[in-house]
Amino acid sequence: MTTILALLEAGKTQKEIAEQLGIPVGRLRYQLTNYRKSQASRALTPAPPEVDDYALLDERYELDRLVAMPRDAESLYVYWELTPELIGMVESHFGCSWSVLPKRLRVYDVSFVHFKGDNFNRYWDFDVTQEANNWFVNGVAPACSYVIDYGTVALDGRFITLLRSNSVQTPPREEQREGESRWVRMEVSQAIEPQTSWQPFFNGYSLSAQADLD
Repeated sequence: MTTILALLEAGKTQKEIAEQLGIPVGRLRYQLTNYRKSQASRALTPAPPEVDDYALLDERYELDRLVAMPRDAESLYVYWELTPELIGMVESHFGCSWSVLPKRLRVYDVSFVHFKGDNFNRYWDFDVTQEANNWFVNGVAPACSYVIDYGTVALDGRFITLLRSNSVQTPPREEQREGESRWVRMEVSQAIEPQTSWQPFFNGYSLSAQADLD
């Protein structure tokens, strides 16, 4: 299981991990499901009802969404999904294939801040692999709040938000035993809709507004 988690953290998809380890994808999913259930049962609080094992795997719900949850006091786990409609709009706007656009996560520290989309303590970016639909975010601080954006980068270097997560809070360090990594209860708040330069013509949360992107 340590190897599987390390490969997930490195951005490998479950299919790639199964092929690398020489096991069926179904068996890999079964192992991950049992592992996450065992981790949830060890937590001081019950596993969050908003997140189930299948949501963390390859099940698709045909929704544009980015979900963040605390892994332990110093790391988060995020997973996301983009519908073909949203991907098509991005390709039309940038005039290129989705596969050639860089993919990036932006982490906002919103501790003790009523986050409105443009106010935060600090933020940092890092690239993710093209095929990834989940990622471990390390280096966060205990007892702090974070919001995460998934997006791409324009030619002029601007970060373009496509998805925004819920606000998530890490637990205090003393709630975690030394050497233990566990899933803890997720505190969910409504995601703030990202304000992009192409609104209202392009909206990462709604496809209702249409425009000529030529």
